[in-house]
Amino acid sequence: MTPWDLRRWLMKPPRAAKVRLTQGDAISEMNPRGRSWAKVADSIHAISPQLIELLASDGSVIRAIRPGDEECQLSQAAPPPPKVIETDPETARLTHFANLLHRAYEHSTNVAFAKLVELVERIDDRSTAIETRLERTEGAYRRVMREQVEDAFARADDALELASQDDEPSSGLEQLAATFLQGSQLARKERAEKRGSGNGKGEPE
Repeated sequence: MTPWDLRRWLMKPPRAAKVRLTQGDAISEMNPRGRSWAKVADSIHAISPQLIELLASDGSVIRAIRPGDEECQLSQAAPPPPKVIETDPETARLTHFANLLHRAYEHSTNVAFAKLVELVERIDDRSTAIETRLERTEGAYRRVMREQVEDAFARADDALELASQDDEPSSGLEQLAATFLQGSQLARKERAEKRGSGNGKGEPE
């Protein structure tokens, strides 16, 4: 069985949750989750097990196959010509030409589809990597912005405290910062009072 044959067999419904491979006395299992069936088929073909079993999530066997058996060869072979015309040279020539075309089309189709699957897998892996980097960048940006805002409020609090303790007249920038901080504190206090009054459900004053 070729990797292409294995892939087609693996992708037949119902799909397997695990793949069990038997090679002599050694038994191993593969988890196809998160991997493409093309890569799973390549790995199985490299191991060359004697028995392949597809298991459901509960451990029951869905189907099994022995890749070495001739009846398990899944390639679409061209049908033989009828017995009546086997001895006709012209028919033999046409049959041979048809077989060559069949093999050429089968090979080109398999190769083209395998390349297409590989391309889609690469695009998917690249998209996943880009999304992961964007999430990390966005998290870092939000963390930096939060730290900058907290630092700005801390400096404003320090400036207000210094302005209230200093007898000398403060500069215009310090006065502006103090005014802004006082206004912000007053706005927060008013919003808190409104929320508190709203909990009273419109009781008369």
